[in-house]
Amino acid sequence: MRKWSVESWSLAGVAAILVLLSALGALTCREMMQARTAATAVDTAHERLIQLEQRRSGYLRAGGAAAAEAGIDALIGAEQAVLARAKLAAAQQNTRERMALGALLVTMLALLSFILLRVRSLTLSRQSTHAQLQGSEARYREIVDTMQEGIWITDAGGRIVFANRRMTELIGCALPDLIGQPVNAFMPEVALQCCCPLYRGGDVSPRDQQYQRADGKTAWALVAGRLRCDADGAVCGALVMMTDITERKLAEQALGIAHTELENRIRLRTAELVDANLLLRDEIDEREAAQRALAHSEKRLQEIISMMPLALFLKDAESRIVLMNEACEQQWGMRFADLQGKGGHGFFPPEQMDGFLADDRAAFASGRLQVGEELVWNALLQESRLVQCYKKPLYDDAGQPMLLIAMSVDITNRKRDEEALQQSLLQLRELSDHQQTIKEEERKRIALDIHDDLGQNLMALKIDVSMLHARTGGTHPRLNQQVGRALETIDTTIKSVRAIINDLHPSTLELGLCAAVEWLLKQFERRSAIRYELFILDDSANATLDNRQTAAIFRVIQESLANILRHAAASAVEVSLNLNAQWVTIVIADNGIGIQPGDHGKAASYGLKSITERISALGGELVIDSRKDSGTALTILMPVVATAAPPPGAPRLSQAG
Repeated sequence: MRKWSVESWSLAGVAAILVLLSALGALTCREMMQARTAATAVDTAHERLIQLEQRRSGYLRAGGAAAAEAGIDALIGAEQAVLARAKLAAAQQNTRERMALGALLVTMLALLSFILLRVRSLTLSRQSTHAQLQGSEARYREIVDTMQEGIWITDAGGRIVFANRRMTELIGCALPDLIGQPVNAFMPEVALQCCCPLYRGGDVSPRDQQYQRADGKTAWALVAGRLRCDADGAVCGALVMMTDITERKLAEQALGIAHTELENRIRLRTAELVDANLLLRDEIDEREAAQRALAHSEKRLQEIISMMPLALFLKDAESRIVLMNEACEQQWGMRFADLQGKGGHGFFPPEQMDGFLADDRAAFASGRLQVGEELVWNALLQESRLVQCYKKPLYDDAGQPMLLIAMSVDITNRKRDEEALQQSLLQLRELSDHQQTIKEEERKRIALDIHDDLGQNLMALKIDVSMLHARTGGTHPRLNQQVGRALETIDTTIKSVRAIINDLHPSTLELGLCAAVEWLLKQFERRSAIRYELFILDDSANATLDNRQTAAIFRVIQESLANILRHAAASAVEVSLNLNAQWVTIVIADNGIGIQPGDHGKAASYGLKSITERISALGGELVIDSRKDSGTALTILMPVVATAAPPPGAPRLSQAG
C-alpha cells in the first residue's frame, strides 16, 4: 500500500476543511432562508390578527349581533395561537441561524490558522533546505580542492570559468591567471583537438596527453572531458579533468630500459557539475525545487566520487566510515553497506586497525594533509595490499574534529615491480661477476697451458738452436749467421709469449696484490711514459685476500690505468693501497683533464661502468672525484670478505666532485 507524504496529508486536510466550510455555508444559507420564512409567517399572522381586531371593532361600533362577535373572538384567539407558534418557530430558527453562523466563523478561523501555520512551516523548511544545499556545495568544493586531479570548466567560447588548486599546479599558473583566459593560451591547438570536448565536438574518453607547463617543462597527464549543456540541451561549455602521470611515464621509460613493464593503469571518468537555482512561484514549489536541486547536486557529487579511479573514503571524528566510492570498495574487497557507520573492527586485522586509528588521530592533531603508506586487508583477494594514503582533516566552527577526507593509491604492484627490478639487477650483477670469474680462470688456464706447452717447446727449440749456433761458428760462417738470426727470432717470440702470459694472468698475482700492482705500474710506465707513485699504507690483509678478490681488484686497477691512458691525457699517476684486516681502500688519482661533461652518457664508455659493476659484485663502493683540468680520483672501498652489500655500521664514502 502506498504511503501518503506529509504534503498529501496536508492537502487532504485542507480539502476536508473546505468541504466542511462549504457544507456549513450551505447549512447557514438554508437556516437563513428558513428564518426569513418564519419571519414572513409571523408578519402574515400578525396582519391577519390586526384585520380581525379591526373587524371586531367595526361590529362593536355597528352594534352587531352577539353571535357574529363571538365568531370573530374565536377567530382572533385562533390567530393569536397561530401567531404565538409562528413567533416560537421564528425564535428557534433565529437561534439555529446564529449557531450556523458561529460554526461557519469558527471553521473559517481554524482554516486561516492552519494556512498561517503551514506557511510558517514551509518557510522554515525552505530555509533549512537552503542551508543544507550550501553545506553540500561547501563540502563539494573542499573535496574538489583536495582531489589529486586537476579540473577546469570553460564556457561555450572556450574561456576558463573555474579551476581547482590541482589544475593550477599542473598548468604552473596562479588561479587569477587562469580564470577568464582561453584554453588555447595554455595548450596548443593540436593538443586541444585531442583532449578538449569543445574542439572535438563531443566527449573525450580518458587518454594520455603530453603538454608544456607555464615554466617550460614538459609533463604528461591523463585527460578526460565532456560537454556541458544547459536545460535546453544547448552546449554551454566543457568540463576537463587532468591527472598528472608524469612520474608514471618516467617510470615506464625506466622500466622499458630494464626490460620490465610497470602495470599502473589509471581509469578516470568524469561528470559535469551544474548548480541549478530555479525561481519558484510559491513556497511549496520553492521547497520542492530546492529539494530537487539538493538531490541533484548530491547525486552528481556521488557520481564524481564513484567514478574516481582513486579510492576515496570519509571518516567522522570517531573514525567511523561515512562514505566510500566504488574504487575503495574494490581496493578493500568490501561493500560500503557493510562498513557504513562502523570503524572497521571485525573487517580488518587488529594490528591494521591500531595503525589506522593512530594515523587518524595524528591527522586530526596535525591539522595538515598527511601522506603515508599502510597495509590494508583486501577481503576479496584474501591478502594485505600496500597503499599510499592521503588524509586531510576538517574541523567545525568550534575547531573540533568533524571529518577526515582520505584517498589511497594501491602501490603493491609498483613495489613488487621495483623489487623484481632490483632482483633482476642483482642477478645480472651476479651473472656478470660469475662471467668475470670464469673469464679469469680461463685466462689463468690458457696462460698455464701456454707456459707449460708453448713456453717449454720454445725453450727446447732455443737450446737446440743455441747448440747449432755454437757448433757452426768455426766451420759454417754463413749457416752460423742464419742460425744467429733464428736465435734472435726465438728470443723475441719467447718475450712475446711471456707478455701474452702476463696479459692473460700475471705470475706476480701469485705473490699477492701489492706485488702485482707494483709490477702493473712498472709495465704501465714502460709502455706509456707516464710516471707513477705507489703508496702502500697497510698490507696486513695482502695474504688473506682470496684469488677471486685479488684478481678482481687487479683487473679494476688495470682498467683504471687503461682509462687514464686512453682519455685522461695525464703525465703522472698516484696509487695508494690500504689493506687492513677488514677493509680494502684503493685510491687511483691522475693529473689529467678530468671527466668531461657528457662522458658518462657516451655509448662506448663502458670502462667506469664495468669498474662499478665489478666493485658492487664484491660488496664494495666506488666514488669518483673529478674536476675539469684538475684530474680524476677513483676511491674504492670494499670488505675483505665479499658480501652483497656493506654490513650495518661499515664506513661509507660520500660522492664528491
